[in-house]
Amino acid sequence: MNANRNITRIDRDSSGGYLVRVMRKGKKTSKFFSDIENGGKKKSLTAAKAFRDELESKMASYTPKELSKIMRSNNTSGVVGVRLVEEVDHRWPSKPKYLYWVAQWSPAKGVRKTKRFSVEKYGDEKAYKMAVNARKRGVAAMQSE
Repeated sequence: MNANRNITRIDRDSSGGYLVRVMRKGKKTSKFFSDIENGGKKKSLTAAKAFRDELESKMASYTPKELSKIMRSNNTSGVVGVRLVEEVDHRWPSKPKYLYWVAQWSPAKGVRKTKRFSVEKYGDEKAYKMAVNARKRGVAAMQSE
């Protein structure tokens, strides 16, 4: 894991410091740690890390199952974790295009599963339904952490 996650270095003309930004379940918290006020770069970074670690321990984060249900603003399929993908095969002069409905989920931490269903093989509606069902089965089998 990144030792400086959620911490950004900000340098200004006369001073600088570290900005800590943490967001959990829609709640944002931020605080600036000035080099001058903390006795230098190293001490302000140490203070920023301590603040970040304390925040992260107190603020509840989403479980993987909760995250799997959040609809993103750029979702176009209407189902979380399901998307339409167009692939172009550049090996051929005609560059044929293939459409797939893709379902994706994370059954365990650090693991991502993907199933694709060809629109050419199954038709648009059936491939979409197959992807939605694969996603539902995958999420149902996810570990609760």
